[in-house]
Amino acid sequence: MKNMILFGSVLGMLICSTAFAQDNFTVVTQVVDAYPVLSPDGKHIVFSSNRTGTYQIYVCDPEGSDMLQLTNSKGSNVCPVWSPDGGKIVFASERDNDSEIYIMNADGTGQKRLTVQAGDDSHPKFSPDGKRIIFNSARTSPDLSVPWTSQYLEIFTMDFEGNDVKQITALNSVCTYPGFSPDGSRIVFRQLLKAPGLNWSLDSIPFNSEVFVMNSDGSNPVNVSRHKAYDGWPVWMADSETILFTSNRGGLKNMGQLYRVQLNGSHLSSISDLDNSFIQASVSKDGNAILAQRNWETETYEYGHIVKINIE
Repeated sequence: MKNMILFGSVLGMLICSTAFAQDNFTVVTQVVDAYPVLSPDGKHIVFSSNRTGTYQIYVCDPEGSDMLQLTNSKGSNVCPVWSPDGGKIVFASERDNDSEIYIMNADGTGQKRLTVQAGDDSHPKFSPDGKRIIFNSARTSPDLSVPWTSQYLEIFTMDFEGNDVKQITALNSVCTYPGFSPDGSRIVFRQLLKAPGLNWSLDSIPFNSEVFVMNSDGSNPVNVSRHKAYDGWPVWMADSETILFTSNRGGLKNMGQLYRVQLNGSHLSSISDLDNSFIQASVSKDGNAILAQRNWETETYEYGHIVKINIE
């Protein structure tokens, strides 16, 4: 690892030592623990997991103990994020046969649907002051029957009651995974450009996934990843000046490493090495730790557990 210490497995089971070639073992379980986020006070981790067969949301302590399941619905529940005060959790759910944004208390009570729109509403996060929720939505797409990559997923904000919806982008593209900078002045997001690129398996495709930063009003979007590889899952570092994201530009199929880059796309550096694959990272409020899913994936299976990485 570069510039960090692998703290250890927080959740899930490591099925086989990565010292063995994939041909030498058979996958027995395919549990995925995903989208981990440390609470503002550092005492709990919220995450989604398919350990029951359907993705549900859980909380536990930083060592993976005292686990509590917060959701229990037929549809998947994913992408949970704490409010700045730690009292609420916002997430996406398909419990009503369509991906919508929900909010609940930190103990799982008071679950409430905030969006009521056809198409994908997902990847919600709170603004730094906790007054608004930013998310991506396909509500302006002219045709929801076309493939997802050809729809319009724009970025919106709303208040925590689901009202006062404001459209931030109008790029007629796939824009996902938005998040406000800690100081609230900018938004980071992932955009799918109509240009030759590589997918997660390093196959050539007519789309290129890139990481962008723009002002909080949607103006001046800047491509900060600038590579034909798959770049995604961007989040802010605590300084509001650095972006953390995952990329497979290292050249290994179905494996991505963590990179950080400045707001103008300069000073790109890798944080992890080619021996591991990390996706869906988040950064602690104090900036001292990264949580991520340590991921194993092929064309036929995927599994992963959550790790905490101390930043030097």
